[in-house]
Amino acid sequence: MKNKTTQGITLIIVAVLVATFTIRRDLSWSNIEESGLAVATNTALAAGAVPSLASAIEYPDELSIPKINVVSNVQHLGVTKSGNMQAPDNFSDVSWYKLGVIPGEKGSAVIAGHKNGVYVRGVFRRLNELKVGDSVYVARANGEKLHFKVVETAVYPYDKAPLERIFTASDGTYLNLITCTGNWNESIGSSDHRLVVYTELVAN
Repeated sequence: MKNKTTQGITLIIVAVLVATFTIRRDLSWSNIEESGLAVATNTALAAGAVPSLASAIEYPDELSIPKINVVSNVQHLGVTKSGNMQAPDNFSDVSWYKLGVIPGEKGSAVIAGHKNGVYVRGVFRRLNELKVGDSVYVARANGEKLHFKVVETAVYPYDKAPLERIFTASDGTYLNLITCTGNWNESIGSSDHRLVVYTELVAN
């Protein structure tokens, strides 16, 4: 009986250690590529960005994409030390680039999310399933819900994404969604491509 109890306790301890290692490894991998979205913005764009003066109640609070079963909290983040857009510190939230445009304002708002960790499934793991015409919703802190529709999807090499279009296009009211895709490249500490889903506000 004592042997079975000892074995049971040992198994529990091993399970806890494995779970802890799994979580830490996932977080460390996301940190290696600065939360997985090194495409985001370069230092020049970050330096030129002007935070919106709109009230905080207009900031994005929740992102929902019915087709791929996404309902996610929105973190408000800026840039990393190297000038890249910060991405969420977990795999279930998304992050809004707070130095840019607020979703619903004229210009290009940008939201990023992880595809997958080593063991953890990311919020944007099915982002590649979106097609032109699919709906994306952003709920603001004031309760207002904005409706966007996908107008284009594109995949770019991690270092050749059209940053100006993604972050600074101002001829409409856009929301651009970004995640990693492709293969892991150890030499750059990042996935080698980025998926961008371009969406546009649907007029009421």
